Amino acid sequence: MKHGRSVFVPAVVVALASLALIFYAFFGTIHQGPPGINPEERGSEGLFKTMGTIAVWCAAISYAWLRLKRKRKSPSPLVKKLVKLFDQAHRLAGYAVIVLIAAHGIYFLTQSRIKDDTYTGIAGFALLLSLGIYGFLIRRVKNKHLRKIHFLLATAFAVVAIIHAGGSAIIAILSTIVFWGLVWLIERKAAQSTENRAA
Repeated sequence: MKHGRSVFVPAVVVALASLALIFYAFFGTIHQGPPGINPEERGSEGLFKTMGTIAVWCAAISYAWLRLKRKRKSPSPLVKKLVKLFDQAHRLAGYAVIVLIAAHGIYFLTQSRIKDDTYTGIAGFALLLSLGIYGFLIRRVKNKHLRKIHFLLATAFAVVAIIHAGGSAIIAILSTIVFWGLVWLIERKAAQSTENRAA
């Protein structure tokens, strides 16, 4: 393997480990974890579940940038403003996801019985953490593969988020796709207007 492609190795290791955790969650004997506390005693559980949901939406905002960043030369002034906005929001939302999911995960690891979604959550956090590290390195290390790995890990995280969070993650991802569709329509309309003026 060439030196430049060696940056794929940590990402592949994390992805395989996450896949193993997901398989274990569905097919392993994990339903006999420590007893934990009773459900009626979990006064803060709702708050930490909400943190997880907010994290999913922050991840969707950050993921939307992966397509929007190609629109820097858009014919639409509105899309250009969105590009600037999401350029700033991308990193902030990414850091927010890491902090929120870390708090969410720590609570459920320490205050709840280990269940199948515990393992899918760990898998998602491992992907997220490696995604954040690769994102941090993009502007600091000269390697053409870093952006591709960052994108692949983001997509893998989106899939695991659906497995772990279910409905909220599906809605967030569908909202991102709808947003991309609206951007495309705005651009198309702006391009048609430019053509009409030129004619």
